Amino acid sequence: MQNTHLRTYVKKHPDNKMAWYLLGKEYLGEGQEAKANYCFQQAGEVYEAFERSKAPADIWVDYQEKLVEMAEQKEKKHRVRKMWLTLLMLLVLAGLPPADAPGFNRDAAEALASALESTDNSTDNESENNPMEDLALVANSNVFTAGAFGGGDQGEAALAAAWSGSGAKVQTSAVLGMQVAGNWSLWKRNMAVKYIVQTNSSGKLTAQSYDAKQCNCKPPEVSPEIKRLAQAWTAKQESAAALSSAMITYKKQNGSWPKSVAQLARPFPNNILGETAPGMTRMFPALLAMHQQGQMGKGKNTAEGTGESSDTQQGKNAAFVDTLGGKPFLQDRLEIIVDKRRHKLALISGNTIIRNYEVGLGGDRTPEGSFVISVKVVNPNGRSNGEFGSRGMQLSDTNYAIHGTNEPNSIGLDESLGCVRMSTEDVEELFALAPQGTPVRIGKDLLPETAMVPEAKDRYRYTLVPKQNNPNKTYHWLN
Repeated sequence: MQNTHLRTYVKKHPDNKMAWYLLGKEYLGEGQEAKANYCFQQAGEVYEAFERSKAPADIWVDYQEKLVEMAEQKEKKHRVRKMWLTLLMLLVLAGLPPADAPGFNRDAAEALASALESTDNSTDNESENNPMEDLALVANSNVFTAGAFGGGDQGEAALAAAWSGSGAKVQTSAVLGMQVAGNWSLWKRNMAVKYIVQTNSSGKLTAQSYDAKQCNCKPPEVSPEIKRLAQAWTAKQESAAALSSAMITYKKQNGSWPKSVAQLARPFPNNILGETAPGMTRMFPALLAMHQQGQMGKGKNTAEGTGESSDTQQGKNAAFVDTLGGKPFLQDRLEIIVDKRRHKLALISGNTIIRNYEVGLGGDRTPEGSFVISVKVVNPNGRSNGEFGSRGMQLSDTNYAIHGTNEPNSIGLDESLGCVRMSTEDVEELFALAPQGTPVRIGKDLLPETAMVPEAKDRYRYTLVPKQNNPNKTYHWLN
């Protein structure tokens, strides 16, 4: 198709990013790179999404033909409507007395004239059937973030970010509520929706509070669809945090960034990630680009400063178009904190506690200080029901480890020789979330008392990488 048709269409429909993208492809085929690049810039996230997709070429041809067909139909509709309005106006005027004569219906004539003058613009405001809507590759209608609620904070920063980040392409910006414990924000899989910011049919932003105490009202029910999407969003943020932290470890070990998830999920002992989670392959390019550009780890996991939602930014980070600001919410590297006084082990990102498990310790036999997970091994005793359980994570070059146990009743007590004991379900989830190289800090009075362990159905979902055991060694940690 000649690009003259597309130029005409784009001139009439400058907000159609797919049309900009297709015009850029036409210019690129003609060797006009400067014009092509300008079109690609206007296409924003559409360019990014479809350049990475593997959709067959005939889809573009079909779309171009539909664009021209719609344009021709509109033009024909304009002409027919204008002809009938003109004829009607002539008929009315032919039967009317002069303007200064009694009975002249000036309102009728002015209404017809107004209709005739506005006909060229009327269909521009009509809704269109976009033939690419089914692909849903650039959908950005539901965006999520989270904010701290408690201790005098009612999520004002998150609400402000959601408000500033909303726009024509954002149908719903939902703010999920994290509880507050001291300086910590508590992350959960089933966080309640606290605010929803929407663009109504008139193009105006509206905000609805879903906290009855805060708004002093009876708020409406949150739709099941938003609840479902919120659950999926929290799971995705956990996967992104694990993957991002594994990439940092790889960079420290090898001096360069990994090129794929496969380089992180190898057999023992190169198992930076012992497990992979759904969506990691898709989000890897976006996370890699953000790390390479130094965009990660600059926040405190709050909504402050994440209200940017421009087409350009969302296009660059297409994997996170469902997150306010177009970047992962949990941006800081994952760390583990063990509180000896409260018998708690927490997985954190910045000031956000993602999990807070109850653990068994060894009292004064458990060392305090800073360590890293240096070894991750499945069935460290050669079997899942041994004294170290089904998972073990060694702390630096010591004889201490975080591991499972065949004495579940010791959880919450000081009965080990210094190691950190966890229940089977907890240690397997932590093993999947915390990559090799994760920093570990052990001390007293570091964590809140509140346990944060999901129900079985809401646990972190993962696939175990093959060959995570070490048949060549018998571990002698101080259990």
